[in-house]
Formats: sequence, structure tokens, C-alpha cells
Amino acid sequence: MKRWITFVLCICMLTGAAMLSGCGGTAQTETTGGNETAESTGDSSGETTTPQGGGEEPDDSQREQLRAQFLAEADKVVVTDEAVTFSDASVTDGGTITIAKNPEKTLNLYASFTTLWYEAGGTVIGCIGGSSSVELYREYIGRDITQDEGVTVVATSSAGKNWDVETIIEMNPDLIICSTAMSGYSTIQAPAAAAGIPLIAVSYDDFSDYLKWFKVFCNINGQPELWDSIAMKALDEVLDVLLEAPTEDNPTVFSMFSGSNSLQANTSNTVVGGMIDALNAINIVDTWENTAGAERLDINLETVFAANPDIIIVQCHAGAEAAQAQVEELYGDNPVWQSLDAVKNGRVYYLEKTLFHNKPNSRFAEAYQKLAEILYPDTAFSFQVEEN
Repeated sequence: MKRWITFVLCICMLTGAAMLSGCGGTAQTETTGGNETAESTGDSSGETTTPQGGGEEPDDSQREQLRAQFLAEADKVVVTDEAVTFSDASVTDGGTITIAKNPEKTLNLYASFTTLWYEAGGTVIGCIGGSSSVELYREYIGRDITQDEGVTVVATSSAGKNWDVETIIEMNPDLIICSTAMSGYSTIQAPAAAAGIPLIAVSYDDFSDYLKWFKVFCNINGQPELWDSIAMKALDEVLDVLLEAPTEDNPTVFSMFSGSNSLQANTSNTVVGGMIDALNAINIVDTWENTAGAERLDINLETVFAANPDIIIVQCHAGAEAAQAQVEELYGDNPVWQSLDAVKNGRVYYLEKTLFHNKPNSRFAEAYQKLAEILYPDTAFSFQVEEN
């Protein structure tokens, strides 16, 4: 009996050894001092690859999932040989509008959308003027288009209440593009409809909106090739940045908007707030009351003090210097403000207007990169987005 048991044990040992030798291509784990380190296999160099962002290396499925989320609205745009069909802010419940391709006379009544229209291969016969708009045209188009031959400045403000609607309609454009903000759409919608002029009401809040509107605009302009060379390039760059954002030890952030008359708190429903969230930081404003559906809220400094954020970020409506002066005037001598860790540690940042108040369009990756470097100053990111 003993010999039989010994024989069985030998067979088991030989079988176990064969199984172990057949698993030589799998990763081995070595435990040292209580920490597990994985030994990379399948690479003849024997070297491991660790993401510089400090988190786990993203796999292709993470990238594709994020890509699909950003493209969800753009994928709903329908392009035919003659027209482009899509939803805009004028329709509800899944409704769409259809715009014929290649309009010859386009009016664009919002400066950021004018820069996007040009980026997508278009030109205009009329646009918004004024110093801030001209600054934007020079930054994103490379020149002051209000000086181009055949271009008329129809107003010096994007605020619809300041428009001479009669003059706009008398230009008899093939297409008008406007914003839902600043009473733009409500001002021009009825006169345009009465004159039989197609109108696009643009609502643009984040990077996914940029992709949707770029697809609409480049196809209306008969230049679909720009989708790959500009929009998809921007998407790949944004994904490169986001997928390197650390997923652990993420900072808490208080984001403010410095407007013309007041300071308000940004929820994650704003462009900047959404970018903070996409980079895995924690927006303290999202824990406040009445945030559902809200973009900005009034600031209670005691509530900010209770959260004591690691970082304070200020979105600047009129430039960093004006925003800093506004913050200093309102909070400079306030002991509660002075006691915040972010203030004491010099971690109050004023975001440049060009990338964080105006629509950055194809430069979203540049904006994400600058924000990532603010949120994670000790992280050695590998991405390097080329600045325009």
C-alpha cells in the first residue's frame, strides 16, 4: 500500500511540474516588503512600461470608450450629397434641421463660432466686430477678418439686444449662424424666419459639442476632409492628455468664474468645471445644494472654507489681471479667504482667457494640458501638445 501511495504522489508531482513549465509565458508576481511588483513578459527587452501619469496604463478599451463618448453627438449628424441634417438649439425631442451645402453668403453672429466656421473651411460676409472679437479672430484665424474685402461688421457686440436686425436681414444671407447666449437666437429667429433665411442656433458647452459642430460646419462647407485632419487630430490629442491623468490622490478644486460684475462658482456643467472633472480632480462645488442642472452658483465663502480645497482656479471673462483685481477687492482682506490652504500655498491660478473663456476649438488639448499641469504639478506627463 505504501508503495502505491508513493507512486500516486510521484505522478502528481510530475503533473504539477509539467503544468508549471507550460505556464512560462504568464506574468510572475514577486512580493517585496509587502508591495507587489509585476514582472513584464512577452517583450524581448524585459522592460516594463509604466504610464507617466502615475495611474494604471490605459488599455485600448478605455480609449475607445472615451472616444465614443466624445463622438456621440457628432455621430448623429447625417451628411448627404446635397445637405447636412442635425439637431440645434431650436429643436426639441430629437428634432432636426437640414441645411444645404455650400452657402455663398453666410453671416456669423458670435465670434467664437466664426473662428470655428473658418477652421472648418468657411468664410463670412458679415460678423461681429469690437476689440474682443478682433482679438479672437487674430488669435484663431490669424488675422482681423473684419478688414477682409467683402466682410461687413454687423454689430460690435454678440449681445442680440444691440443688433440692427433690419440691416442684418437686408444683407440677404444664405445662412445665419448665431448663439443661444446673450439673446442672440431670440433676437434674430423671427426676422430670419419671416425672410426665409436658414438659421443655425448653436449651443456649445464642451469638447463633444466642438466635434459635433465641426462635423456640421466642415460638411456644410463641402470640405469633409478637414474632419480627419483637424477634428480627429484634436480628439486624439485630448485623449492622450486625459488618459494620463492620475486616478489616485486627486486634488480638490474650487473653480470660480470672474464675470463683468461678480464672482460665481463653476459647477461641472460649465466648460471649465467639466474639464476639471474629466481630469479626475474633485470639484467641491458639485457637493453644494441646488447644483442639479446649474452651471454657476453664488459663492458662500464659509462653505468654501469647510471644504478647504487644495487648488483654486479662476476662469477669466476679461483677462487674468482684471480677474485678479476683482478677487483681491472682494476677498483680499477677508481672514477666511486668507486661511484657505490654496491661498496660503500659492495655489490660486488665473486661467488665460483665450483657452478657457473663449471656445478653444481645435486647441482643446492645449487647454486640457495646461489644466493638467496645474492640477498635477508633481506628475511627469509624457504628452506634449503643440501650441498653435
